[in-house]
Amino acid sequence: MLQTNFRGPSPALEPFVRFYTEREVRISGVAVVHPVPARTCPVLGFYFRDPVIVRDGGQQIYRTSPKMVLVGLQTHRRLDMHLTGNLQSFYIMFRPEGFHRLFSIPMMEITDRDYEADSVLGSLIPQLRDRLGECSSFGERVSLVEKLLAERALQAPRLDGVCAAASLILEAGGNAAISVLAEEAALSLRQFERRFTTQVGVRPKLFTRMTRFEAALERKAGLASASWTDVAQQFGYRSEEHTSELQSHHDL
Repeated sequence: MLQTNFRGPSPALEPFVRFYTEREVRISGVAVVHPVPARTCPVLGFYFRDPVIVRDGGQQIYRTSPKMVLVGLQTHRRLDMHLTGNLQSFYIMFRPEGFHRLFSIPMMEITDRDYEADSVLGSLIPQLRDRLGECSSFGERVSLVEKLLAERALQAPRLDGVCAAASLILEAGGNAAISVLAEEAALSLRQFERRFTTQVGVRPKLFTRMTRFEAALERKAGLASASWTDVAQQFGYRSEEHTSELQSHHDL
């Protein structure tokens, strides 16, 4: 049994959060392998009930995920989750520039990595997990997190040119010229790239590619009748290799 809930953020938190999701799984017997593909959003996850087993793809090492985990941007498929037993999870999917504004974390330090969330974000996180565990519904959990994040957002620094550029790239599905964004931010290209990497987690050119890839996958998911060839061409993927790569990630 797999049940998943999604909800978008309130308007006040849209500059910081992409969406919230909750997953409940009951699996007996052989574990279901759930690959974690490349993605542009940092994630704060909370696990309840049975532990989640994670396999690091490169080293083939199995480990138990922390009950509270912070995962940075993923530039490639780095992990597989092995789901079995009685699992319940709640995730906050952040915009990368929004997470940086909320928590002032140098984003390149968490890119392609995962941490016990309280080791990075402090004692607030265990307290939040305890309160989330006491909630009786997905809606209650979202309301609780929204209240906490809204208070923090009031203290967040203003949207600067670099964060605005990251937001524009996301909204444009990766279709953006880096040199133009640097000029609009009143920065040299080198300054822009350095600050972008700190505030978003990857260099701007890589971020546009990742965003375009996500946009293509979302397009296909939302329009089942479209062929992979049509979607690939719409988003600028010309080769059969790129088309196959899109399909393989969608099937994860």
